[in-house]
Amino acid sequence: MIFGTHYEYPFGGMATRPEWLPRGEQDWRRDLAVIRDTGFDAIRIRIGFDSDIDEVGRLLDLCAELEVGVLFGFATFYVGYPFFEEHPDAKVVDRGGSAYPEGPHHYLWPRACVDHPAYRRRRDELVREAARRFCGHRAIVDWDIHNEPNLGVGDHPCYCVHSVAGYRADLERRFGSIEAVNARFDTAFPGFAEVQPPREADPDAAGLWRDWREFSARRLSAFLLEGADIIRTACPGVRVSFNYTHFEGLQAKGQDWWLLPRLDYTSSSLYHGSGAQTAAISGAHLALLKALAPQQELWITEFQGGPFPYAGAGRDAGASLLWRGIQIEAEVNQVASHGADALFFYRWEPLLSGPEPWINHMVDADEYDTERRLATKRVIASLRADAELLAGARTVPARVAIYLSREMVWQANARGAPLADTVYGLYGLFLDLGFEVTFVTGGRFPPADGGPEVLAVPFALGLSADELEGMTAYVAGGGRVVAELPMTGLDDCRRAAASFGMECREWIRPDHWMAGWSLNDAAGGFGGFAFFDRVLAGRFAGTELARYRDVDAPGLVAAGPEGRILMATFALGRSYLWSLHRGLRRLLAGWLPDTLPPDIELSGGVPEEYRSLVEARVLEGAAGSLLFLINRSGYPWTVTAAARGYRPEQVRLPAYGARRIPLHRPG
Repeated sequence: MIFGTHYEYPFGGMATRPEWLPRGEQDWRRDLAVIRDTGFDAIRIRIGFDSDIDEVGRLLDLCAELEVGVLFGFATFYVGYPFFEEHPDAKVVDRGGSAYPEGPHHYLWPRACVDHPAYRRRRDELVREAARRFCGHRAIVDWDIHNEPNLGVGDHPCYCVHSVAGYRADLERRFGSIEAVNARFDTAFPGFAEVQPPREADPDAAGLWRDWREFSARRLSAFLLEGADIIRTACPGVRVSFNYTHFEGLQAKGQDWWLLPRLDYTSSSLYHGSGAQTAAISGAHLALLKALAPQQELWITEFQGGPFPYAGAGRDAGASLLWRGIQIEAEVNQVASHGADALFFYRWEPLLSGPEPWINHMVDADEYDTERRLATKRVIASLRADAELLAGARTVPARVAIYLSREMVWQANARGAPLADTVYGLYGLFLDLGFEVTFVTGGRFPPADGGPEVLAVPFALGLSADELEGMTAYVAGGGRVVAELPMTGLDDCRRAAASFGMECREWIRPDHWMAGWSLNDAAGGFGGFAFFDRVLAGRFAGTELARYRDVDAPGLVAAGPEGRILMATFALGRSYLWSLHRGLRRLLAGWLPDTLPPDIELSGGVPEEYRSLVEARVLEGAAGSLLFLINRSGYPWTVTAAARGYRPEQVRLPAYGARRIPLHRPG
């Protein structure tokens, strides 16, 4: 497993203040010596339009001398404001007509439309020059064409003249005549020059809105792949990728995770903090990356590394990232527990002598020995001790999966559904019951025999007729399905529920950001909480497993053959993500068969209320198997961990920490 850190300035970005910059080889040697001392194998650099290519070459030579690997990346997402003074039409324009950047001190990025010809030329020239000059340099480990790419800031960019012209040309190429376009989309454009992309989201999968946003996503993908091809052409045989962020950003920002199989390694940022929901959010993120490109190495190329506050409302509200060593230990171990192949901390800035609010650095101004650096050094050294067991190791085969197709993301996006919360919550619900969870991403239901034994569907309205038929066959063959209705309105609920033999008669949205209802279980006892929206069901085919206390309507229904389809009339995954309540775990566990025992059972120490704060996972490799236990609570626990197929192990878990235990087969 490669451990690295960003070493960014003066290689791109917003490096306009000289006090931020290393001052030549003496400073580089000083930094790289401490970087090596921390345990890092490599640095990640991102050169930009403000970079001096000769200076970059000198740093690469020094890294080769000191045996420090380099992940060579580009910061071409950032363009200085003088470029926009020369090319004002390069600004990104959102659907409301706002243009970005708004001024010389508006530092959000991406800052130029990927369709602007002058910007594309500058990007291509820089990438081509770097690839030609540094091809075969022995310090370079891999290449990274772009960091956290998307179509730009604002609301559903980009509507600039260049993007709109590109869309018009694309329509003409695909349809041939404006009459064919009008017939296809029920429009009345007099010619291609008059085509205006729509600005209102439309759930119609065959509508002009969807076509326009698909075009936008294709353009971003093409921009990224063209950059990667420039590197591969100049330097055949090298590996190139780019850095993903949010899987649900397909419609709004054009980031298409389903492009992953066309890259050379899986790369992503990971900024999910260290809190109660981290196991679910970060775990689902990592599991989806692996599922989309199972044959590729998994690299986390931008990992939360320091005091970067996260104060958003909702999940992990007010939580910071990795302020302290106890958090670093937990989250680095979590990434390792998923079988990741590389982890790059963001970022190393010891020479920073003035405030930069957005920096997430590992070391403070003019000093190295911060608690964050020393904790990172300790954690890396600890993982190095298990290098033989970690080499090539992978998580155990998952018997539970989340069914997430690209079309489902589109359908949820078009309706403004909180798909990410649903996915994270479903992942966390099964994880906290002791299951390893994966994803099925191909848009086709697997066979029940030989595939996952349980599939969770986070947005049932996104299933096609063929998928519904495949789901029916899957359940008939013995598989189980957890089906989430779309909590986006009564009509949507009715359409999706009809496929499961349920009638929806009333849809209710509470008037508070987090409110809901109590559930009773089948025996009439308290069964947990249902938050956010709900739908009241009338006729249904199945057995009630939970009922709302306040009204005569079911909350959970076991439908289909032998009750193998679990339907929630509320936001099940989202409710669990925001509450982590044991009642929902009990209800789900009661529906699962005795023939599906958890992959890991914890007993003896952790109260049920704290179960979400203890994450457990097993890695298996040629050299043996390793149990990871990560405790995000403020209390130490002594637990017995029984991993399926292995001897139970009693483990003392430190507060805010992690343990790794080699596992042994019985006998």
